[in-house]
Amino acid sequence: MKDHDQTIPSNLPLDSLFGKFGFSKLTEIQKKASPIILQKKDCLVIAPTGSGKTECSVIPIFSLLKNSKQSGKIKTLYITPLRALNRDVFRRITNYAHENQLTIKIRHGDTSQKDRKKITENPPDVLITTPETLVILLTQVKMLNALSDLEWIVIDEVHELLSSERGSQLSLSVERLELNSKYSLTKVGLSATVGNFDEAGKFVVGTKRKCQIIRDTSVRKYDVEIKYVEGTISDVAEKIIEYVLELKLDSPILLFTNTRGEAEFLASVLKQKSSVPIELHHGSLSKEVREETEQTLREGKHGIVVCTSSLELGLDIGSVELVIHYGSPRQVSKFVQRIGRSKHNRDESAQGLIITNNPDDEFEAQAILDRIQEGSIEEQKIHDGSLDVLAHHLVGLSMQIGEITVEQAFELVTKAYSFRNLKIEDLIDVLDLLDSNYLIFFDRTKMTYWKKGGSFKYYFENLSTIPDILKFKVFDSVGKKIIGSLDQRFVGDHGDSGNIFVLKGSQWRILNVDEKSFSVNVEPFRGGGITVPYWEGESIPIDYKTARKVGNFRSKVKNGNFTLTNNIIEKLNFDKIPDENNLVIESNRSQGSIVIHSCLGTKINSTLSTLLSSILSSMLGSIVDSRSDGYRIVLSSNSRISEKLFIEVIKDDYDLQSVVSASLTGTHNVNWKTWCVAKKFGVVGRGAIYERKSARFLYERYSKTALVHEALRELFHDKYDLKNSEKILKKIKEDEIHLTWLEVDQYSKLALPILDHTAKYYSSPANLDKGILDLVKARLEKTKHRLICARCGKWERVFQTSEVKNLLVCPYCKARQITATYYSDYDLPKIIRKKHDGKRLTADEKHKYDRAWKVASLVENFGKIAITVISGYGVGADTAARILRNMVDEEHLFKQIYEAERQYVVTRGFWDS
Repeated sequence: MKDHDQTIPSNLPLDSLFGKFGFSKLTEIQKKASPIILQKKDCLVIAPTGSGKTECSVIPIFSLLKNSKQSGKIKTLYITPLRALNRDVFRRITNYAHENQLTIKIRHGDTSQKDRKKITENPPDVLITTPETLVILLTQVKMLNALSDLEWIVIDEVHELLSSERGSQLSLSVERLELNSKYSLTKVGLSATVGNFDEAGKFVVGTKRKCQIIRDTSVRKYDVEIKYVEGTISDVAEKIIEYVLELKLDSPILLFTNTRGEAEFLASVLKQKSSVPIELHHGSLSKEVREETEQTLREGKHGIVVCTSSLELGLDIGSVELVIHYGSPRQVSKFVQRIGRSKHNRDESAQGLIITNNPDDEFEAQAILDRIQEGSIEEQKIHDGSLDVLAHHLVGLSMQIGEITVEQAFELVTKAYSFRNLKIEDLIDVLDLLDSNYLIFFDRTKMTYWKKGGSFKYYFENLSTIPDILKFKVFDSVGKKIIGSLDQRFVGDHGDSGNIFVLKGSQWRILNVDEKSFSVNVEPFRGGGITVPYWEGESIPIDYKTARKVGNFRSKVKNGNFTLTNNIIEKLNFDKIPDENNLVIESNRSQGSIVIHSCLGTKINSTLSTLLSSILSSMLGSIVDSRSDGYRIVLSSNSRISEKLFIEVIKDDYDLQSVVSASLTGTHNVNWKTWCVAKKFGVVGRGAIYERKSARFLYERYSKTALVHEALRELFHDKYDLKNSEKILKKIKEDEIHLTWLEVDQYSKLALPILDHTAKYYSSPANLDKGILDLVKARLEKTKHRLICARCGKWERVFQTSEVKNLLVCPYCKARQITATYYSDYDLPKIIRKKHDGKRLTADEKHKYDRAWKVASLVENFGKIAITVISGYGVGADTAARILRNMVDEEHLFKQIYEAERQYVVTRGFWDS
């Protein structure tokens, strides 16, 4: 039995405990949780942002540590998921530690070598760290010694870790800490509201212990307005500015978006349209830039900070009067966190605005607010038996304690809730794979294993569970500082010199890419094209309960019991409205596709989409492509999908696991996931760049091993919901969910979001956002050209498109054949003069001369409009001729230019201004 250390002093009244730190009144959670923590009971404390969770844990813990025997070792470990949160917690709790004569330090990835050495040689009483740094500490002899008197572990922002592999990693780290300490550790979890709090508690304490759940049951008031804007992202930006100026707030405003791309784009548009100071905060910006923005917030400076989930967690950013959310927050839990950043005083209503130009989002935001009122929140699905995380920790255990038996490893691992269902055969499979890759020695006769030469390198290269996407630093050569990072895939697509992209809300021109140092050197640019970088990251899934509520709101709107600003449902001429009890299928024979309206959420629709495309493909003998979102599935094929066949297929019986697994073979999703998992197993080198063929080979080579089993497990965890999909199929079969089949000549507006499947910013020409179109038009107008007389070559001038007159005549030879080329093309005039003088042209010169005449012909026939068209990036004379021949009106023209640019980007693999 491990020692529980000293008895708990009973003479610690809460008023005096908190009063000396200026707390005149305790919050509900502080009153409930502090007495239980003072009794050294394992617990999970659940309360919204701003309710004083941190204080209710550290003040009691530090007061107890003050009375315990000092050993010169770490007594409390405070773990947070973010480095920024580490710094923030340190700033907030240092005073509490010092008041109790305790030393406190931070150790994470940004900690200098000098400071790390100080911590090792003179351990503090309290150490703040991240899950990844903890994984390092567990292999260092001196740090293991410093942690051998550990008594307390506080895990902050538990909800952030629950559904990710970082959570699985941390749960095993905690069991390894328990093994190392002479005391039985007391575990305290701190979390914002979660749907499955009993499971969250087990996650914190493990399978062998009880956890007391302490919840703040008081309901915070939310004063949230939902605004639907008929228009583009530019119109949304204008409404945001209008709204902010009307309120005349002095404090900063947070403007949340769901993706970094949206944040970049919105910040860029806001900067163009407003004099309000605009800052940006997301995970791919440099630490310095993020810290500057955080400081601006703490100082309460007026302005808008456009941000992503990077400001969602409990950073202390001072008083924010208002939180705006662009688009639906997708999840109740996310919105509660984000809106909770406003009016940090719990007694005040959280003030918020959800603004969107998407009808789905208006319904969804309403559904989320409804769920908040009901106290209904999404369950966080915990990873069950993450084999790549297990592999990493098995190697770590051998580095921590030397030779270890399979039985010992199995006993320790299964104490972690994330690994409660692990079978010993799975653990042996993982050891076999590690052994075959020379990362450990595995003795199958004695059933023991120990570390090998490759263990060290593998372990330290795989500290993070986040997929290894190579990042390039972006260096501003004018400001001489790093401004952020770009994914290797973006650099591969768009990284040519001279290309323009958007980062930190501003435009930058690439000077060059240095692949040795993984850096992109840039300079600021004004008035060029807009290319938004992409970062590896999934879209936020919509929960089944939220999707059902959206269906319910659709019915209420149709029946006149509820009013929304968008009129998409009122204009729907369906007999049945697609809602929580009705699936409506639109079949368009001329397009060979069907759209299934299904308010079932992201994961169920994804499962049904995969099932239907797979079975229909085998029955029709031709490929049926599928896509889905939270409210729709689209199936398209060269063969006709009839009503009879569809109903027969959807009402049949299946082993979903087998069908979906089989359908994944060879797909991009499974190839990419296999590649990422192979890196985490040490099969592929950490710096290796993804290649589809190699990934396919790995899938086939390791299909019967833990590697592919794990790749499939992760895909099923992230993208599918087999259990609830089976329930839905049963309801369809028993006619609890009704099917309505409609033959249509034209798809309804409700179907359009799934039919326009291109990226948010680069939608297909038919649905192109006018905001984008305005930017394209402005860029084309500013494009510089060198105009030259195609007949004599003597006259040449540089003009912007906007400066060109319709009638162009050479002042020397009076010819009307004026050609255009890029402004820095000094060779074409010489080629034209050479031809004019009767000299022979080389093959390359002849090609350029012929092109110049084609352009001159277009300019002669169409005037300035021809110059506008060839301003398009990658738009040559032949493409320009096609666009000009098919010209309907100005808007159509710009759409066609933009589509031509997009095609060029796709075929050439990069973008330019």
